[in-house]
Amino acid sequence: MTRSFKLSSLAALLICSSVSAISTQALAATVNVSDNLVVSEINDREIDNGLLDNESTFELAKGTHALVVRYKDVFEDLIVAGDAVVESQNFIIKFTITDQEKLKLTTAKINDLAAAERFAKSPRLQLVDARNNQLELSLERVSDYKLAREVDKAVNALASNQGISKSAATGAIVGVSAPHASNTTKVNALTMLQYWWQNASESEKSRFKQMNKIK
Repeated sequence: MTRSFKLSSLAALLICSSVSAISTQALAATVNVSDNLVVSEINDREIDNGLLDNESTFELAKGTHALVVRYKDVFEDLIVAGDAVVESQNFIIKFTITDQEKLKLTTAKINDLAAAERFAKSPRLQLVDARNNQLELSLERVSDYKLAREVDKAVNALASNQGISKSAATGAIVGVSAPHASNTTKVNALTMLQYWWQNASESEKSRFKQMNKIK
């Protein structure tokens, strides 16, 4: 009787594990990236592309994702009678996966060196599902993304340490209102100033300059 119970328990465990694995796979989407795009980070996790080949297929769960990407391709340069490598700066792309199972991230069609150089300066990508429906995609500079992440970490840390809401913590950081705030939470003031200045409107910047007599 004891042996039978153990075997039954083991079988149940194996079945549960299999179901769990299938469920996990069902929740993930396969994202294929075109050969002229290099993904170096996914959600702040570095990707090891190796020395020869770039990783071009990723399994991503449902939800919002941020990828660090750069464009890189080789074209014939007729002026120097050789090949020219065209490479962009790293940039961030953000998108949200809902119920898609297969996605493809690509650039517009780039036929020659001149088009590649234009693209490298102003990248435009598209993300489509298996039915060729386009998903919403946003691009931003890596510096802006990293800065926003630091601000978010500071807000979360302050809210956690002081036991206040995120909105109150945000107010504390910019000096608007913080009834429970103190100096126990260290925040990089320069980072905060840079972030809020970049996100301020022109009228807000103008009023700030007038208030502080800044030329």
